[in-house]
Amino acid sequence: MITFEQVTKRYGERLALDAVSWRMDEGECVVFLGPSGAGKTSLLRLITHEISPSAGFVTVGTFRGSRLSRGRRALLRRTLGIVYEDFRLLADRTIFENVALAVRIAGRFREEEVAPRVMRALDEVGLAHARDVFPAELSGGGKQRAAIARAIVNRPAVVLADEPTGALEPKSAKDVLALLAEIHREGAALLVTTTREDVAWALGGRTMLLEEGRITAGETGMPAAAAPAAGQEAPDAGAEATSAASEPPPAPAPPGIIATVHVAGNGVTEMAPLPPEAVTPEPAPADPGAEPPAAPTA
Repeated sequence: MITFEQVTKRYGERLALDAVSWRMDEGECVVFLGPSGAGKTSLLRLITHEISPSAGFVTVGTFRGSRLSRGRRALLRRTLGIVYEDFRLLADRTIFENVALAVRIAGRFREEEVAPRVMRALDEVGLAHARDVFPAELSGGGKQRAAIARAIVNRPAVVLADEPTGALEPKSAKDVLALLAEIHREGAALLVTTTREDVAWALGGRTMLLEEGRITAGETGMPAAAAPAAGQEAPDAGAEATSAASEPPPAPAPPGIIATVHVAGNGVTEMAPLPPEAVTPEPAPADPGAEPPAAPTA
């Protein structure tokens, strides 16, 4: 569902992410744990394509590439629900209007479908009673619940949460984590970034440690290099070198062949010249007027 392939992100001279590779599957819960400045927010912004990688590829569902057109970015974001640490609610609109705006921007539903969808989302987060209040009238926990309602109202395949408890007191943080866990149990993939180990533990998903732009611990989900089978020893490099040295040199190339063809890992075909000693010169053409060689004497 989401895959990073050797993704690097630089802001001028500052390195935010350094050749990061990982993946998550449909319906999975993944937590990135790390200190402030580790690259967690950059990772989320790469998923939403708010920013582009300096190198590597980001795949989200059917969207793959280092850069997407504006139209494809808009399509991608309709498949994502995003919860921000600072809520990002519009102060001059009611809670109902904040959530309804997400439905209207998606452009997938008729106007008569908007209100039922909004009320369903508000009911799921326990804010049906607050539909007509403004964000300033809610506590921090209430604002985050409203932000979660906005994130899930279009039933996205993936919910991204950036430090969802960072601005909350402990009771509200516990309630928000329980709400996110319930959303995941109902089938949405959940990706959370946090600086707090207790948040990672409470969500119970696969956790990766991100430090100074690199994944330093945890299961990345990427295919691992082949390892020796149980009970077998790894090949000895010195023995391999000795064996290679004892092998006879390769046979000369057939007449007329002066280069080998190699397909590199990037798919580029390269021509590699053979060393002079490996090249067998082509025989000179026979002279029709020349006498045949004398037969050898016994």
